[in-house]
Amino acid sequence: MKYIYYKGIFAEVPSYIYPNKKGRFEIRKRIGEVVLYWGTYATLEEAKLWRAYYIGKNWDVNPSFKANEYIRKQRDKFLIIKNLNGKQEYFGSFDDLETARRERDICRDCNWDYDLIVEMEV
Repeated sequence: MKYIYYKGIFAEVPSYIYPNKKGRFEIRKRIGEVVLYWGTYATLEEAKLWRAYYIGKNWDVNPSFKANEYIRKQRDKFLIIKNLNGKQEYFGSFDDLETARRERDICRDCNWDYDLIVEMEV
């Protein structure tokens, strides 16, 4: 079990929950060779509740999770983010989920190659 200093005390942080640089908490789990991202939460308590939910569901990936793979919602924008060669790469910010999905599919079809993506969009 790991501990962090949180809200004036040392708090236990269960497995699969990781504090990020912005003071929020991410749920991540390695399945095979892939690290799956299960969301970012404002508080440790919220992250613990969602972690318990995912464990209760045996970490089954629901269709909406796969449909939104590589897309993160941040405030009122949808971001396309993918880890490439150990670095987090940013592929755009969009006002709605459908546009983000279309752009993500173009990125996927181009094997996440910036030059090919730009050519397809022109």
